[in-house]
Amino acid sequence: MALQALRWQETDLAENADRLAVEVLNAESASWLQLLGAHDRTINVPFVHHAAPAHEASGAAPQGTLNDIADYYRRLEPGRLVITGAPGAGKTVLALQLMLVLHQRRSPGDAVPVRLSLSTFDTDRALEEWIARHLMTTYGVSEKAAHALVKDRRVLPVLDGLDEMDTTPQPGYTSRAAQALRALNAYQRGTAKGQLVLTCRSRAYEALLAVREWAHDAACIELVPLDAATAWDFLTDRVGDADRWRNVLDALASSPASPLATGLSTPWRLTLAATVYEQRAPRSGIYPRHPDDLLAPALNTPEAVGEHLLHLLIPAATEVSAAHRNHAPYDPERVRAWLTVLARYLDRNVIPGRPPGETPLPNTDIVLAELWPLAGYRRIRAVVTAVATAIALAVTAVGWFWNPDFPPALAVLVGSVMLGLRAWVRPDGAKRWSPMSSSRFSGGTHRMTKGAAVDFAVVFVGAFSFGFVVLGLYGWLIAGLHAQFAADFEIRLVHGLGLGTLFGLYLGAISFQEGHGHERKFTVPVLVGLTVGSLIFLSVLGGAFDFDHLPTTGLMDGLTHGLESGLKIGLWAGLGCGAVLAFYSGEAGWWYLALLLSTRRGSGRWLPLRLGRFLDWCTRTGLLRRAGVAYQFRHLELQDFLARRDDTLP
Repeated sequence: MALQALRWQETDLAENADRLAVEVLNAESASWLQLLGAHDRTINVPFVHHAAPAHEASGAAPQGTLNDIADYYRRLEPGRLVITGAPGAGKTVLALQLMLVLHQRRSPGDAVPVRLSLSTFDTDRALEEWIARHLMTTYGVSEKAAHALVKDRRVLPVLDGLDEMDTTPQPGYTSRAAQALRALNAYQRGTAKGQLVLTCRSRAYEALLAVREWAHDAACIELVPLDAATAWDFLTDRVGDADRWRNVLDALASSPASPLATGLSTPWRLTLAATVYEQRAPRSGIYPRHPDDLLAPALNTPEAVGEHLLHLLIPAATEVSAAHRNHAPYDPERVRAWLTVLARYLDRNVIPGRPPGETPLPNTDIVLAELWPLAGYRRIRAVVTAVATAIALAVTAVGWFWNPDFPPALAVLVGSVMLGLRAWVRPDGAKRWSPMSSSRFSGGTHRMTKGAAVDFAVVFVGAFSFGFVVLGLYGWLIAGLHAQFAADFEIRLVHGLGLGTLFGLYLGAISFQEGHGHERKFTVPVLVGLTVGSLIFLSVLGGAFDFDHLPTTGLMDGLTHGLESGLKIGLWAGLGCGAVLAFYSGEAGWWYLALLLSTRRGSGRWLPLRLGRFLDWCTRTGLLRRAGVAYQFRHLELQDFLARRDDTLP
């Protein structure tokens, strides 16, 4: 009755939707502030509507602004909106503004706006499944509740970065972006299209329109570049001392077409300039940089203005940290070096050895569970095998010291070799109960390197219980049979078959459960079960158990001895299965540990040992932003700048 009540509670759509709305509002409010440079002043960016070739949404006005985006969206029928614009035009900020206002005006029964990064969308899977998994991994929604919310369309997907799904700036008909659009066009709610919000760069969306691919029944709007007057108004309202900015403001007013005005014509550049030049020294309160530097003769192109601001962003972010903590945990040069490694990895995103058909890794999302290819495919496999084998040898040595004939010692070695031989590891199929699975990577502050020990403890308790209860009763049965029929070889044969079958089914079921959906295949479970079962069978048949001392006086003596043997078998089952399954079920964590070991100083790809803590710090200081379980550079322009940065620059 309790379980049945829990199932009903998990599928209470209204309650789960309200709970999800609170979590999303808290998370996205923080993201909104980070994108605005830890300030609540926004730029009222204007936008214009572009009619689609066909299948146009009704209710779209010819133009609008950021401040009235929620009213603009509510007039659409159906509620489908595509936000386009140039790089830095403020597409993500506009989408977040829409989300937050919709949350504030949300009525019972309204869909909950949830932002998702389209670069992580696997086009070979169902859109609904991807959204539900995002709710589970990012906001801790139960599996039943997540699927129920998506099925009832209680979630309004805000899909950010259609242009980031492909490496080319002009995706074609066979691109991942085009496949995603076809999936979005099939997203229905009854007889009408399902609600959604989509962001994409104008150039990429125009390329998709050229191959006759677009979001059906959606209104497409494009953000307009800011003029000098808007930039002047924003800076006047945003900065603390307008007199320091007087020369810059006069230059914007007198020369609206100058390189400075053009370079500051996007909300991203304006926010970046205010962030860099409004930062004060933590102790003295002095401004270390003056806005007049923007008027230097060397900044004679809009690109030079942008490069200048990006050069100053990391030192300014370090000063922000120092102002809040009286000291900065990282110096600017290390921060720039570490972020450059990550930016170049995302920019390259070509890993030799990836199996055919494997989903491409995202080129904008830093997902800790999927970051291991950064250190090199072969190096990571070698380190994983070495670490797992070292632990396996330690467990094996202890096992053989106590009982040289017991088979789990050999099974541990088999498990370590299986772990190192995995061709490619993605955390999607990992079991959610496993501390080393993808759910553990949802926050950078988690100590994922300790997950293997937690995995081992969890599986040890389960395997010990399995061995004590099931195998203890099994041992009682064998001892009772031996008390009646003292035929050693026959009992050994039955015992070996029984233990081999039990352990084979146990490990096979675990490995099968690790897959999900179309990924569930019987090849690995059958191989695991047959391998371990055969090892145990041969070991028992060859004399792993001493049956000469089994009691032959009666069934009660057999019961006592059987329970004692079950306790011992449970201990070994916990050690053996715990070690093997800690390797197998926590594989994403092991490969992440190998990444940390492979990116030490001098490796050519140097990263901090406490990588999650560093990425959290970058998020707090405005260098990165969070998108679900992933980290992203605050703006793609920053990622591109670091990826192509010359190491000889001071």
